[in-house]
Amino acid sequence: MTAQTEPTPQTGVTSRELADQINALAVERSSLYRQATDGWTSEQRDRLKEIDATLATLWVERRRIRAGHDEDEDEAAVPVRRAA
Repeated sequence: MTAQTEPTPQTGVTSRELADQINALAVERSSLYRQATDGWTSEQRDRLKEIDATLATLWVERRRIRAGHDEDEDEAAVPVRRAA
């Protein structure tokens, strides 16, 4: 399975570009943790919260792209099949 290279209509961003953004933020997040061994500054805490929120959003979008879903499909309820 290969990563999608065509931009999605919703974001104009490819799965690969999202992965690159996720990796860059993960590196920054790791750096913040290393710097905070002596305690967190308010700026570090605020940045970590921003990174975590952005990462969550990027992961959702990347999963949506890789699954071939668009925003409208995610609004519809998916029926759950119950065991008999």
